[in-house]
Amino acid sequence: MTTFTDTQLDAITDILKALAHDVRLKLMRTLLENGEKSVGELETMTGIGQPGLSQQLAILRKAELVQTRRDAKLVFYSLAPAALESTAKLLCALSGISAKDVQPATKVSGSRARGSAATFARIL
Repeated sequence: MTTFTDTQLDAITDILKALAHDVRLKLMRTLLENGEKSVGELETMTGIGQPGLSQQLAILRKAELVQTRRDAKLVFYSLAPAALESTAKLLCALSGISAKDVQPATKVSGSRARGSAATFARIL
């Protein structure tokens, strides 16, 4: 059985709070399914307009759930799956599913999403 310290639970709580918003969860799903995307591409794919998109991406960035890459004037976002590792383990433990028994989602061509973030998304 996996045990979690109070400090780990505090960090997991922060991650779950960041994900507990329909727009942010939609953005995470879009990045999971489609890989790295620019802000403009995310706006087109999700239908989330400015400035709401920027606000929600900033919250995900602050929670370290996404990472950014700048190319000239464009900013690209991708998942930061390592940030979800403890959260995924806790959710697996709570659900009675062994983390090693959960298969990561199939990697989409061009996607950086793998491992624990994919596992976490499958649990949801």
